[in-house]
Amino acid sequence: SFFNEQEGKAVQQLFQDSTLIPSLQMMHAEIRMGMLDLSPERLEVIQRLNRAGIPVVAWLLLPKEKGYWFHSGNAREAFERYQEVKNWAAASGIHFSGIGLDLELDMNDLILFQTNKWKLLGKLIGRLYAKEEFMAAKKAYEQLIDTIRKDGFPIESYYIPIIRYETARGQTALQQMSGFMDLKTDKDIPMLYTSFMGDPYGTLKVLAIDEKLETVALGSTGGGFDPTMKSMTWEALEYDLRLAATSARELHIFCLEAAVEKGFIQKMSHFQYDLPVKAYPEQIAQVKSRIHGILLLSNIFSHPNWLIFGLFVLLLGLLYGLFVLTRWVVRRLTSTKTGSVKKR
Repeated sequence: SFFNEQEGKAVQQLFQDSTLIPSLQMMHAEIRMGMLDLSPERLEVIQRLNRAGIPVVAWLLLPKEKGYWFHSGNAREAFERYQEVKNWAAASGIHFSGIGLDLELDMNDLILFQTNKWKLLGKLIGRLYAKEEFMAAKKAYEQLIDTIRKDGFPIESYYIPIIRYETARGQTALQQMSGFMDLKTDKDIPMLYTSFMGDPYGTLKVLAIDEKLETVALGSTGGGFDPTMKSMTWEALEYDLRLAATSARELHIFCLEAAVEKGFIQKMSHFQYDLPVKAYPEQIAQVKSRIHGILLLSNIFSHPNWLIFGLFVLLLGLLYGLFVLTRWVVRRLTSTKTGSVKKR
């Protein structure tokens, strides 16, 4: 499967390549299409994909000012977006093979990180005291999932796998701060983008193969909301495909448009998945160490009062140390000056 994250006109231009649909058919591939708009251009492409028998999953997205991805702060907007996309599809006579929920950060938090880190820090600390609101948001999303199922659509999610380690320990602190949610759907697809996470052997071995996951999202080949982020070479994608295929039944690649631009589609049309790949056992320890560090942070943030008290004590200690150092420097300067006068 390939994720596609483009505006309607760009999608239409992408599919002007007459070899693309036949290549997708040859691979028995599917498309996870980001619903950035409900334009005539997007409709025309989906109609062509329907006629070609290529399954299209509606990957729901919001305007950037509403968070873009789905998180614990925009459940109402997510429900409205689903209804809008569902009604558009019904009125247009197109078919979606499923609905996808992208469970990530609030885009506005990323903007704050770039423009006002202190304001963002205040928001994050405040969320540590808002567990009830977080759980209510999670329940609202679970109701959305039930609604989608009742409407007859298979439902899937795209998630950050580390949050499930936190949930397994009965904690939600990192999820509260970030807005990530651990939701169960018909198909939960972990985003294991080694172009971003690094250590491809360790990442896929620990987070996918050892967990016996049947679906894995790989990438990024480029594109997306921030095309300046580091992307994969063909050699890197080739490695990840073969390694993940040792256990996964489905491989989902982010993203289609960059794979087309870089010529990856042609190479994948006759790809051999069963060739051996080199193991890097040292990466396993590195990945497990990162997981341990993240869970340690979860433990710390799960007790915000003690955290703030500890930071307050630390601040007092630093101020006292600064006071002692300043007093020592002043005394040394005074002693040196007095000794110089006596010598004269």
